[in-house]
Amino acid sequence: MRQFRKALFHPVSLLATLFLTLGYFGLPYLADMIGQGTIYEKYAGQIATIVQQYWVYPFGKWLGANWRILMVWPYWWLIFSVLLYSWWRFRKAWKIVGLSLVGLLILLYLFPNSLLWLDNNRPSVAQGSVGNGGITNAKRVPFRGENFTTYSFSCYLLGRTFAHDKVKNTILDAYQSCEQNCPNTTFVLGEIGHRHGGRFLPHRTHQNGLSVDFMTPLLKNGQAHRSHPIWKGWGYGLDFDNKGKKGALEIDFSATAKHLLALEQAAKKHGLRIKKVIFDPVLRPYLLAEPEGKKIKHLPFTKNRVWVRHDDHYHVDFAPIEK
Repeated sequence: MRQFRKALFHPVSLLATLFLTLGYFGLPYLADMIGQGTIYEKYAGQIATIVQQYWVYPFGKWLGANWRILMVWPYWWLIFSVLLYSWWRFRKAWKIVGLSLVGLLILLYLFPNSLLWLDNNRPSVAQGSVGNGGITNAKRVPFRGENFTTYSFSCYLLGRTFAHDKVKNTILDAYQSCEQNCPNTTFVLGEIGHRHGGRFLPHRTHQNGLSVDFMTPLLKNGQAHRSHPIWKGWGYGLDFDNKGKKGALEIDFSATAKHLLALEQAAKKHGLRIKKVIFDPVLRPYLLAEPEGKKIKHLPFTKNRVWVRHDDHYHVDFAPIEK
């Protein structure tokens, strides 16, 4: 007990707690500073609030702002004190666990698709709607394939790419089709949903395995290009002008149209239909002007901009074909 009291008042635990507490209060100002002058400026406060809820996970989503303020210091003080105490008591075990975790992460980075072995073979069942629902027996989409990769390795490990099995098969079949139509393009798969569905922050939908984000294919100096670094929100933070350009980068409208057409064809094969497509209405004329774009004019695009512009990615909702 004496050693635990020592851990409570040790400079390491106190300074670490102070740093995390100040970080909690500084989040709104940091979000405003980063978002200033961008299309995300008016959403900065919402994003900061969401992150603050996770700051005291799992209690944050049940507590109001005032209670979180009161809790943030004792929450992190206890965590760092316990960690310091356990380090003193079980130092050898910590080293073994740490090295094992590092080795596991390296193996998963080299062979991320090995996580697919954890999925069961039972059919997926979606409940409710994309904005208020859940899913059982969701399947993780492969991290990478012949002509696609996922937007973020860390988010992939956190389980943010689970889909209905029919949606998963639709995604993979569409990418396979694009190997012939867009041989030089490496597509980037965005966020899908949690293993059991439900609220999927910061998205308003993605709750029952039937919503998928696809990062917009890009060109750089006329050549196929991928750009989804962490400092650009894994591709969600790119901001194109009203012609789909950003410096040397530009949206590959041809590859986008070919992919949407392939998605529609693959969806039908698996008993699905495209219920909604969200893509910036200002950029849509450039998309529909492509030869393949004329074949997807009938898709249910949203008419107006939604709360996030959807220029760096396009959102697709699927639904079962009604018999």
